[in-house]
Amino acid sequence: MRFHAEHGNDRAGGNAVMKTANCPTCGALVTFRSTASILAVCEYCRSTLIRHGTDVENIGKMAELLEDASLIQIGTEGQYRGTHFAVVGRIQLQYPQGLWNEWHLLFDNQRSGWLSEANGDYTVTFLAKVPEPLPALADLKAGMTVTLNGDPFTVTDIEHGKCIAGAGELLFKVGAGYDAPSADLRSARNFASIDYSEEIPLLFLGASVDFKDLNFANLRDAAQAGVGKIKLNAIQCPSCGSTIEIHAPGILRVTCGGCHALIGAENENLKILEKFAAKQIADPFIPLGSEGRLNGVVYRVIGFLERFGKSDGVEFSWDEYLLHNPAEGFRWLTEYDGHWNFAWPTNAAPANSTTPQSQRALLYDGRMYRHYEESEAGVRCVLGEFYWRVSTGEVVTINDYIDPPYVLSEEKNDNEITWTTGEYIEPEAVKAAFAITRSMPTQRGVAPNQPWPQEAGYRKVWRSFWLVSLLALSIQIISALMADNRTIFSDTFNLPAGNSEAITTPVFEVTGRTGNLHIINHTNLDNSWAFLGMELVERDSGKVYAVHREVSYYSGYDSDGHWSEGSTSDDAEIAKVPPGHYLLSIDAETPAVPGRAVNTQLQIRRNVPNWHNFFIVEILLLLFPLIYWWRRASFEAKRWAGSEYEVKGPGEKISSLLSDGGDDDD
Repeated sequence: MRFHAEHGNDRAGGNAVMKTANCPTCGALVTFRSTASILAVCEYCRSTLIRHGTDVENIGKMAELLEDASLIQIGTEGQYRGTHFAVVGRIQLQYPQGLWNEWHLLFDNQRSGWLSEANGDYTVTFLAKVPEPLPALADLKAGMTVTLNGDPFTVTDIEHGKCIAGAGELLFKVGAGYDAPSADLRSARNFASIDYSEEIPLLFLGASVDFKDLNFANLRDAAQAGVGKIKLNAIQCPSCGSTIEIHAPGILRVTCGGCHALIGAENENLKILEKFAAKQIADPFIPLGSEGRLNGVVYRVIGFLERFGKSDGVEFSWDEYLLHNPAEGFRWLTEYDGHWNFAWPTNAAPANSTTPQSQRALLYDGRMYRHYEESEAGVRCVLGEFYWRVSTGEVVTINDYIDPPYVLSEEKNDNEITWTTGEYIEPEAVKAAFAITRSMPTQRGVAPNQPWPQEAGYRKVWRSFWLVSLLALSIQIISALMADNRTIFSDTFNLPAGNSEAITTPVFEVTGRTGNLHIINHTNLDNSWAFLGMELVERDSGKVYAVHREVSYYSGYDSDGHWSEGSTSDDAEIAKVPPGHYLLSIDAETPAVPGRAVNTQLQIRRNVPNWHNFFIVEILLLLFPLIYWWRRASFEAKRWAGSEYEVKGPGEKISSLLSDGGDDDD
């Protein structure tokens, strides 16, 4: 059969020449829009056609594709980083976690790419040149770092998938049962896949993408993908004969509601994998089949797991609900001790880091997540439908990292490492989303990523404190600049030893508005003391302002060297002194030691800037944020009490700071 050459007028391929041929079996027109495509599957009779130059060869019928929930189909169009593409081919594969699709993309410039779709995770990749040999599949382990074209990647998944079928036009020959061993790797920004199905492994580089960012057009009708259907399919339980409804395509595990059997549903040969005793069966708080709107998206609850973990010898359990939406894929809703999280898979590998306190951390999406705990986790109870081969015997290692209200969970086994991001969700939001009428589970303790309910108030109080403090400081500085701060009297007086008669100054005038007076004494005390009883007397009215002060200064030497205590000077303040004519009487008492006369240089100053009131105001203002800080620190101590890290309570923090200047934990 000869090709017919036609000038394509659709967008994919621009003005490139499209190749068409008639199917040797049914006569239908088969189109090769990509110049690189060598295989096409007739969409009418599923004959597999191989291109040889200008001829095509029919090598037999392609196996049927399995029904799945994908909204993408051959003929779908979209954009990737501003460049238009059309979906021209498809390879459907199966691996232990379910089904995945490799969609062949043809861009307007005739460049071919691949859109990988697996359980709501989308990546776009392109064949890349490999300057150095790729590592052997047997040498790879989940979590290890591999350098590809100069960039570090983390191995996240090692799979031995098999091809189910192909459709449309493809770049190479595929067929049912075709082995597809591969390894997926991620970095903070990029995605890589190594295809080991060829003798020389192939490297594909690209990035993870969100479904909405591809700007799809001509998607599959939602009803065809199972959206809005009460049930997509039904099977008979091989154990008790009960009818089991399947609500999402691509399901590999399902449980029977009648006999509690766990059934493998990979194909028509249903297999009983495990039977749960009645005492093992949990009662999901949110019934299977419920629909709820979270973040504006409607999800159906299709599966439920009761999981258990063990950390430092302590066992605990939590519930996980598998949610499904055809466009968004699979999501999770988890509940532990009355605390809920909405979770979704990450689309990049977090970067390892450490906190200033040398605590393990991960950097992801602009956040630093602090390590909370490591645990071994398994499955105790399985209900509903699952897109992977769930098993009660599998044990994985989980590391949780937190940055409230978010949690980043790393789940790892020998062949796969996955990261899931979760966001704390209030019980009332879950109740409203799923129209739950009964009381929500009682909350116990503080969840690892639970935000402090008063966090917004805490930040507001601190902002208010700084604003009011700045205002108070501005007023204080202005007052200080406007103050007279001038000397109105100065003289030197001798204070005889013992209790001598009072010394009286000449009359001096105090002018200006009412304000303070500072009485300053600079003495020559040396290993001695003096008690000064001072009275400021207004000459005309006789009003008296009394001040009593003690001045002392001692010094010497010991085994540690020179020491001293006290001061030879004193500053006494009298507030609100009106203008007038005054005199000062000083009644001094000193040690009765002959020859040890004390003299003082007396200075009286008017309207001296006073910072005492400012600091009193600051202390009072600080009480409010300190109360919030105490509550917040107590909350954090409760949060970290369940982890492998010790966080001090507020009392311990203050005691540590006062005793040895220790650093704060938070």
